Amino acid sequence: MLKKLGVIFGCMLLCGCTLLNKTMHNSSYYNYANTDSTPVDMVGSTDYSQVDLGNAESFRVAMLLPLSGNFASMGQSMKNAATMAIGDLNNNNLVVQFYDTKGSTGGARVAIENAVNADSDLILGPLTADEVSAISPVAKSKDIPVISFSSSPSVLQEGIYSLGLLNDQQIERIVHYAVGQGRRQLAAVMPNNQSGINMLKSYIKSARRNGAEVTKVGFYAPETMEFTDLVTSMIGNKAGGIGFDALLIPEYGNKLKAISSMFSYYDVAAPDVLFMGTSVWANTGLSKETELYGAVYPVMSLKQRNAFAQKYNELFGERPNGLSIFAYDAIALASSLSRKDKSYIEEQIVRPDGYYGMSGIFRILPNGQSEHGLDVVRVTSAGESLIETAPQKFYGAYDTYDGAMVAGYNFVPKIYGQSPVGLQNALNE
Repeated sequence: MLKKLGVIFGCMLLCGCTLLNKTMHNSSYYNYANTDSTPVDMVGSTDYSQVDLGNAESFRVAMLLPLSGNFASMGQSMKNAATMAIGDLNNNNLVVQFYDTKGSTGGARVAIENAVNADSDLILGPLTADEVSAISPVAKSKDIPVISFSSSPSVLQEGIYSLGLLNDQQIERIVHYAVGQGRRQLAAVMPNNQSGINMLKSYIKSARRNGAEVTKVGFYAPETMEFTDLVTSMIGNKAGGIGFDALLIPEYGNKLKAISSMFSYYDVAAPDVLFMGTSVWANTGLSKETELYGAVYPVMSLKQRNAFAQKYNELFGERPNGLSIFAYDAIALASSLSRKDKSYIEEQIVRPDGYYGMSGIFRILPNGQSEHGLDVVRVTSAGESLIETAPQKFYGAYDTYDGAMVAGYNFVPKIYGQSPVGLQNALNE
């Protein structure tokens, strides 16, 4: 089974229209070995599984992960996926070293200093926005590109990139699908915080791009589990209709169940209203939630994600966490970059036609954000049902968020749970 999956992985890791690494094999893992070339200050402050610095021609990659602390289990799963990729790629020119950020800004600063001392050509990671902010000044001063796993666009910039799945593109994908199904009047419920404001900006932008309108938006306190007043306010007396035919709920777990159940209680449900979510809905057992049957949400390539999870489970005896697939693709991307002139690494990172990896097609944009090809799946009693596959290539440049597009939005949605004036000011920021 592992041999078969290794062949599948080799075929899937494409770079544009070519293989990321044409010499992939289902081989044993990279031979980690301790040497005397390790700078003294690295010992004890990082997880130094691989300390062979290679030679002058080697492409040195530092992967910064939380291998201890509160996020250690997530970091270890990502490290496992990275070592899986190293074994599949079998690229002798690629030298990968792991550094423990300890899940903190202080640990991240130690890790980046050690990575610089090891003459790293590329930084992969870290995981959180705070850690990315902590390492960025050093990485920028040394002209070392960073491909992080943060999904916060606020910390990204030229030279500081992300492979993370951003809310902007998830919302764009699901709105595009909804409009294609004839849904033109969109509503949403959002947490009353900066995250909710940012998602609403993306929602309004996507509505405009796709010829729809955001008609109603309900805000709730992030800590609440009580949605009766908000839902009844949004639907009104229903005599003249509720004013929307699609509803975005970017929540998960008990909060998602509470919101969707309340709408269902007042007979706001499929097929009259299309419930929509984001990728946080994935792997959350929604097949048991009857009020969400028919709801849709975007995910990275379902077929490839399942193949990745199967091989990971075969190797490590457990399911990977949701971010591990990004660690695999980051190593595959680094392997591709290792075959290019080091003087043009950043030009290769942001190549417009992108790459093809375990997560499907993806590309990294000059502003630091990333774009992934996304499937659309439907909630059914049997689990996720694929209803629209991700595109197989990118067409043109990705239109990133434009604040003026929201500020100039002529159609004003009805707002619940938030001051319309305060909201408009927040949208214009």
